[in-house]
Amino acid sequence: MTYYKLYARCSAQEFVEFWQQFYRSKIPDEVYQANLNLRGDLSEENISLLWRWKNERYGLPLIEATKAILSDINAFRRLAHVDGPEERDFWQKASRVSPWIVWQVFLFHMARPQDYPIFDQHVMRAFWALTQGYIYRRPKEARVLCLKYEHFCSSYSGYRGFFFKLVSEASSPEPKAVDRALWAFGRHLKRLHRVDGPLPLGEDR
Repeated sequence: MTYYKLYARCSAQEFVEFWQQFYRSKIPDEVYQANLNLRGDLSEENISLLWRWKNERYGLPLIEATKAILSDINAFRRLAHVDGPEERDFWQKASRVSPWIVWQVFLFHMARPQDYPIFDQHVMRAFWALTQGYIYRRPKEARVLCLKYEHFCSSYSGYRGFFFKLVSEASSPEPKAVDRALWAFGRHLKRLHRVDGPLPLGEDR
């Protein structure tokens, strides 16, 4: 796969190192990292702060509904391995909190951040640019209602596989660094390009 620093081709590791420095968050990532509480169960306070970090405007209305399935989140988190039936069952719980795929994925991410990377318009824009060479300013996959588990899988699985391939190619010990890089690259593409179109080809290194 070809990666870019601006529009010059680079390695996966260089891509992550370059782009993550342009990542910005209204609430510091330290708040996010602390409230993932990876060594134990999530608490109601963790849930509240994670939604505020993710999107204070749209996340706040989802806090109470998420608290209502907190025991399900923690049960899913404690599983040694996740297979299809367990994933489907948890999706059914997540879909009661929100029908929108971005928020459903974030619930999966809260429970198992190492297995389910965050999903939004910016990372999807980066995904399509890097895999198809095309810039979609408003990628439809990040804006869909998911009313069936199969739809959730078909909309998310491609990005999820791509994400972990990039983690491997970049030899990144911290998957969140890859998320930051993709978010920043995708946001840059939206701000720079006013219409959908091909990704400008970079020069060989």
